[in-house]
Amino acid sequence: MDPYKLQRQNAAIRKVLGELLAVEVKDPRVGFVTISGVELNRDQTVAEVFVSVLGGEQERKDSLAGLKKARGFLQGRLSDLLRLRATPDLRFIYDESLDQGLGVETILDELSARGEFVDEAERRRRRTLDSLAPPPDLLAALAAASRIWVAPHVNPDPDAMGSALALAEALRETGREAEALRYAEAPAGCETLPGYPEALDPEAVAAALAGGEGPDLVVTVDCHHLERTGDYAAALADVGAAWCIDHHLDGNGPAPLPGWIEPVASSASLLVLRVIESLAAGDGEGAPAFALNASMATNLYAGLYTDTGGFRFPNTLPLSFEAAARLVSAGADAADVAERTLHQRTPASLALLARVLDTFEYHHGGRLLSLRVTRAMLAATGTVMADTEQFTGLASAVRGVRFVVFLKEREDGAWRVSLRTDAAGDVHAAASRRGGGGHRQAAGCTVAGDPATLVAELAAELAPQLD
Repeated sequence: MDPYKLQRQNAAIRKVLGELLAVEVKDPRVGFVTISGVELNRDQTVAEVFVSVLGGEQERKDSLAGLKKARGFLQGRLSDLLRLRATPDLRFIYDESLDQGLGVETILDELSARGEFVDEAERRRRRTLDSLAPPPDLLAALAAASRIWVAPHVNPDPDAMGSALALAEALRETGREAEALRYAEAPAGCETLPGYPEALDPEAVAAALAGGEGPDLVVTVDCHHLERTGDYAAALADVGAAWCIDHHLDGNGPAPLPGWIEPVASSASLLVLRVIESLAAGDGEGAPAFALNASMATNLYAGLYTDTGGFRFPNTLPLSFEAAARLVSAGADAADVAERTLHQRTPASLALLARVLDTFEYHHGGRLLSLRVTRAMLAATGTVMADTEQFTGLASAVRGVRFVVFLKEREDGAWRVSLRTDAAGDVHAAASRRGGGGHRQAAGCTVAGDPATLVAELAAELAPQLD
């Protein structure tokens, strides 16, 4: 083989592996690893990858163990990115010669490549969809179960309901008995999702449990404790193991269920997509177990599109568009989903919106906007809380508004507070101080008290960020 071509391939593999280690390998055992060189053998079947690790003997052992674990993933990504006909077997070798001669400048360059000198926002932008890997124990739990129920949170939005429907369908493709649960009230934007009419309603759930046909595994999506499944919570707590898939932490309620909570994801549906892709891959041997189909893709796209506000919210990242591309390629009709989930209105929801608009109150020169919805408004217009899902986006679109405080009255009289801000703001701290959680730009909490007093307290707390 031409030695110059071999050198170019060595350099290309070294560069790509360095970038993959910097952005996509998230094994905590892999520390500050420097790739000092790559040597392909003549038939290109083996690539020796020489590495050095910043730290002591234990850091070296841990990093090499992590690299060995990630070898299959790295070989696959190398094949994709370099379009290799045959992917070489990667063999990681500790380069002891660098212990003597590795300079500070080289170490700093490698740390920079790994993103250690960039802020969290830049790290999030560098993440790729494939860097989100479902936890092995979650996949193992799904594989071990024979009958699974997938439950969205109460008053589900398209992200929660679409994720539940898509995951249940994918699990059925693997040969398991799997059903999505729905609630008595049809949530806005969800009733036309593929498979929604066939989801188990409260009567069907009660009948199944009474007949001894409950699940041996419950998976909650877009929520991470059973308390957020409303009237289902007590029954689901008694039926077996429960796991979760969620993209934000909420400090209200009990400790999170085991599962996958990944705040970098812009929606739960994005995480469910990665779970489905893992299920579809099967055991890695032979043909895939099944393919992501149009109905799954449509349900997941509905969740992704609505939770990013039509790709307008600050949680929209490059990996969000990666997911959108895969879902549209699998058959999701982007225009149709957008029309049905964000742009259609019922007469009842418009009547509710008119009442909520009357509660709009501007603070701090119009830079903070508060609004509220009460149970009386819902009763008067024949709507449900899910009909308010788009109101926060409407408020945040008002020119000059940087913070939105949306109060939603619960049946027990407490207030569910949704907080939103622009890319420069932070509402997570205010929510977490009240037992809530979420992200810097989108967070929430549940509090009791007079709504006017709550708004005044939050406005005063957020005001210093407006200076």
